[in-house]
Amino acid sequence: TNTNKTKSRGKRDLTQKEVTQEKPKSKEELLREKLSDDQKTHLDWLKTALTDAGEFDKFLGNNEDKIKSALEHIKTELDKCNENNEGKNTFKTTVQGFFSGGNIDNFSTGAVSTCGNS
Repeated sequence: TNTNKTKSRGKRDLTQKEVTQEKPKSKEELLREKLSDDQKTHLDWLKTALTDAGEFDKFLGNNEDKIKSALEHIKTELDKCNENNEGKNTFKTTVQGFFSGGNIDNFSTGAVSTCGNS
């Protein structure tokens, strides 16, 4: 019986170690697994815009479909700006302002670039 106890204790120690090594994925990591490369690029861009404490995490708390449509909207607006870096920076400021108090549902109408339609 003594050898059995030692064996089972050894097994239990192993499983506890395995569990601690596997850190749960963050909301951002889980989301990234479901995004296209384009969407990941725009998520990175958004992360540079939402710099206030907790702002980006708050964005990640939204419904996945809403996040994806927000990322698509960012792509559309940045594409309009093309090489116009000033326009892109203005849009980034607009996005910052929007998310400091806006609801993601109104994002596509509330945060629009000044680059016009091409």
